[in-house]
Amino acid sequence: MTRYRFALSTVVFMAMLMLQGCALATQIQTQIVDPKTIAGSFDLILYGCRYPEDYEIAAFLISPDARFPVNLFARDSSYKVKKGLSAEKALSEAEAFVRCGNHTVTETRILRIPDDSGGTIGYEVLPRFPVTDLAGSDPLLISYSLKDGKVTVHIRLYPDVERKLNALGRPGGGM
Repeated sequence: MTRYRFALSTVVFMAMLMLQGCALATQIQTQIVDPKTIAGSFDLILYGCRYPEDYEIAAFLISPDARFPVNLFARDSSYKVKKGLSAEKALSEAEAFVRCGNHTVTETRILRIPDDSGGTIGYEVLPRFPVTDLAGSDPLLISYSLKDGKVTVHIRLYPDVERKLNALGRPGGGM
């Protein structure tokens, strides 16, 4: 009977942890967007490009009128912000920024960051590398969580990319 109680307690405890984790923050899923539909004024956040071999490169166009403020879960020195740019200027600068460094960028990917009521918080602009690149075509894992009326952006390399870079002793691999 003791084993049964232990197993039941473990299952209940794990279920409580999972439910609590879901209650802590709502995950926001990005959506494909036609860049031609992007209009308005934006604050441009330029993340990464700290050294020529950096794979952690992303740009975010955040609407100053967005329903929720946006914070990057990163050191302040990891990004810079340009405020009040037109959509055209922000997109142009974002696309140029994500092409920085020594890696070949085959194209850029632009995704919409929706809020929970059908509005738009902003857009993410990411580089796409050749599939033969060491880090693959899309090395970044970006997630958006909504909690307490704020959106937090978490940016990191996919774990398999980080392992590859670590094994080679390359920058960005956590060494």
